[in-house]
Amino acid sequence: MAATTDIKRARWPRDLKVFAMLAALWAAGLIARIVMRDVTYHSQIPLEAILLGMKFDGFPARLVLVGQAMAISTMALGLAAERRWGLLLALIYMLEVVVSNLIFMMTYMDDLAQGRNVRISGLVGIVSVVIFLYLWIRARDLLLDENPRV
Repeated sequence: MAATTDIKRARWPRDLKVFAMLAALWAAGLIARIVMRDVTYHSQIPLEAILLGMKFDGFPARLVLVGQAMAISTMALGLAAERRWGLLLALIYMLEVVVSNLIFMMTYMDDLAQGRNVRISGLVGIVSVVIFLYLWIRARDLLLDENPRV
């Protein structure tokens, strides 16, 4: 009997699979937000999106949301397939969310009209820091593994 040279790798933790499923649902929700807004009613409040601390309204906001949905769905596919690039993309995306909320808060902190959005951005920033730290703790061992699964 010949010895097999296959190295059996441990499967990734299930919580990363659950995170991938939640990310896929979030991406679908972003697309549904755009589509349902156009199909069901015409709102007086324009669609808003934030990217790198900049606020976008109307059609540019749609483009930003579609780009975010594409990045999140790609991240979800990578995590579901247990690929390192999926973890790297998730870490980079969450870092962008943290930095984006911080920049938005710093930029609009003195604007009383944006007070509500600044408070929401602060809460989203806290949650995104917690998610980023969770991903880093779970991904650290998988990213530094000697036998990567590319």
